[in-house]
Amino acid sequence: MKKILSQFAAAFGQAGIQVFTVEGRIIIHLISHGESRIKELLLASGSSYRGFYLALERLKAKGIVTSELDPHDRRARRIKLTQHDATRKLDELA
Repeated sequence: MKKILSQFAAAFGQAGIQVFTVEGRIIIHLISHGESRIKELLLASGSSYRGFYLALERLKAKGIVTSELDPHDRRARRIKLTQHDATRKLDELA
């Protein structure tokens, strides 16, 4: 497990993301649950509203996640991982 966490941290570290932060908790949730609504991610992040949105904007700016309207509820947005180099490296670990 330690090796996997180390590789996980290294893959995102190259993209400038420290995984044991709010950004990391968002990424971990998306990996384990797939694309998610913002409210689900906010709860999973354990962060304040402001801290969560700042982290989410940093992930968007780095191209790690994208945001789309939820096709089933036009009021909601869904967040998903992109095919960024760091996420492709995670696929290789699996």
